[in-house]
Amino acid sequence: MKKLLITDLDNTLYDWVSFYAQSFSSMLDELVRILDVPREQLIEEFRQVHIKHGNSEYPFSALELRTVEDRYGHLSRKEVVNKLDTAFHAFNSTRKKTLKCYDGVFETLARLKEDGVIIVGHTEAPVRNAIFRLKSLGLLEFMKHLYTPKDRYYDDLDSQTKSWVDSYGEFIYLIDEDEKKPNPRLLEEICLREGFQTSDAMYIGDSIVKDISMANDAGVDSVYAEYGRQHDKKYWDVLVSITHWTDEDVKREGLLKELYGHIKPTYRIKSFDELLNVIRL
Repeated sequence: MKKLLITDLDNTLYDWVSFYAQSFSSMLDELVRILDVPREQLIEEFRQVHIKHGNSEYPFSALELRTVEDRYGHLSRKEVVNKLDTAFHAFNSTRKKTLKCYDGVFETLARLKEDGVIIVGHTEAPVRNAIFRLKSLGLLEFMKHLYTPKDRYYDDLDSQTKSWVDSYGEFIYLIDEDEKKPNPRLLEEICLREGFQTSDAMYIGDSIVKDISMANDAGVDSVYAEYGRQHDKKYWDVLVSITHWTDEDVKREGLLKELYGHIKPTYRIKSFDELLNVIRL
């Protein structure tokens, strides 16, 4: 039986594509109403903000939209937030309805922890978003640590936000932004930090190119979460329209697919609860 489970978060523990696309669309609809500008214009402005921060779900990205800055630049941040309050409420309301664990996640993690398996999370999602989701879903109690990237402009964050992140203490291990998947050295370091050999660990994720290839190269048993790739096209199209990927990122992704697209996982599962069987082998 494996002693350490390293789990991806988005599209492995919950359907990130579905909940985020729906939540973002609700916010966008309300912003179109508030600002009275074309939807396509705001989508492009969001994309530019996301490129700046290197992530397609940068918290409060609406505050940095060109239209918002032009119209409300003379106001304080608090005043701008109040102006856009109904848009943020629309996002939060939809998120509350759509952010759900995949079937079997809660029960499986509880059983693994009961069996003495150490569970840690690893994600490229912004630290604030990752923590919020884990807490909202009741998954924090199962994890010993969370490995997540530092904000690109971390030093520019307000003191309240930094204090909130710091309040989680050693639970959070901030990774340099450049430490992107697939990086086998990163998994080796996680195993070392947790006190295990790579042969004692298992990694589960939804991407062959990034998750599975990384685990295989690190000597960690890999589990491909097939269910995490079953996205509704209409939600996927929303994410594509606001992607933070630059032309350079697209080229990098294409190269990764050429290099690792043929990689085979140690195991494949069609639902999260199947993890119980493979981790005990």
